[in-house]
Amino acid sequence: MQLALTDKDDAPTPGAATRAAARPAAARPADDAALRGDQRFAFTGSGGEYFRIWVVNLLLTIVTLGVYSAWAKVRRLQYFYRNTRIAGSSFYYHGDARAILKGRVLAVGLLVAFKFSWGRSVAASIVVAALLAAIMPWLLSRSFRFTMINSSYRGLRLRFAGTVGGAYKALSLFPILLAVTAFFAWTVFVTFWRSGGISVVLSVLLPLLVFAAMVPVAHFFLKRYQHDNAYFGQTPFFFHAPLGDFFKIYGRAIGVFFLGSFSAFAFTLLTGRMFAWLMQGTFGWLFQIIYGLLSASAFYLFLRPYLESRIQNVVWNNTVLGGHHFLSTASARQLVWIHASNLVLIMLTCGLYKPFATIRLVKYKVESMCLVFDDSVEDFLLNQAGDNAGALGQEAGDFFDVDIAL
Repeated sequence: MQLALTDKDDAPTPGAATRAAARPAAARPADDAALRGDQRFAFTGSGGEYFRIWVVNLLLTIVTLGVYSAWAKVRRLQYFYRNTRIAGSSFYYHGDARAILKGRVLAVGLLVAFKFSWGRSVAASIVVAALLAAIMPWLLSRSFRFTMINSSYRGLRLRFAGTVGGAYKALSLFPILLAVTAFFAWTVFVTFWRSGGISVVLSVLLPLLVFAAMVPVAHFFLKRYQHDNAYFGQTPFFFHAPLGDFFKIYGRAIGVFFLGSFSAFAFTLLTGRMFAWLMQGTFGWLFQIIYGLLSASAFYLFLRPYLESRIQNVVWNNTVLGGHHFLSTASARQLVWIHASNLVLIMLTCGLYKPFATIRLVKYKVESMCLVFDDSVEDFLLNQAGDNAGALGQEAGDFFDVDIAL
């Protein structure tokens, strides 16, 4: 969906030209031409540095029974932001661990309430689940706002202008469709279950297909709400990816999943006698664990890299910052190799390679992106409003941060 680029104020800040003229010559880049055109993102973090941060964060989180996890998140994000660079400068994370801790206490409280109600009665669990679904858009809006307002580049803060009302308009579709799917699943189940045969398969398969069709729609509206309400200084981001691209990505992923499941099922049938013999042996339990791990690894090593690369590419290749556009060239094949080798090394080192694996993955995903500027980076930055960065930062403590992977 193509969005008009005239519905947001993109005017430069008054006084920008004055600041540009007043800036000393020594502060200007020696080669301004080098800061035009394609500017690739770079990640300079190393596994050895991050390993020390990871170990300290892990130990302190365990000792404090999880309380330190908020401060651990701040340290981790500050390291990754500081080592993410573009046009010769890096990003910075300003998040307050106390605000993050508030959000986590809220999230844990909601989960405990759901768990407690689930053990009491079905009606209570439905009420709590409905409450969680009802406040999810509010939580996501707060999370986006907190993350953006605490991120900066060259002293200029990013910000998020999305309202809570806008979040409910954009994101309430998913819980509604989820409720419709649940009702549809129950109706199909009651109708076909007693018939037996193919009807049993349909009672399970049809609701799954309906739910699968909801996921790309929900993901599309989520990314559009997130990107369309983001600003860097005075300049807005715009998201113009078509919904059809999300359906294509998830449709192919579902096709690969069913093809893999069918292949595994056929392989099991063809080797049924050998499987039965192995399962009945002394080490049958070990075979079950290995087979389960291999099945899970197949999903992890093929479907996840495909979704990661395709979603990153379709989201950022359809995002613009003012008149400047992003370019992402992440490769599913390369991500398969990274995930596979990381998994092997993590298993061989009993988990100690985890921070090195994280750095390796982040480095590839960051460095597969670039930002194409229509003019010089310096001219672009001079047109942004940086005078109110401190005031914006002070507001961050009023917002909850909920650690939701997006």
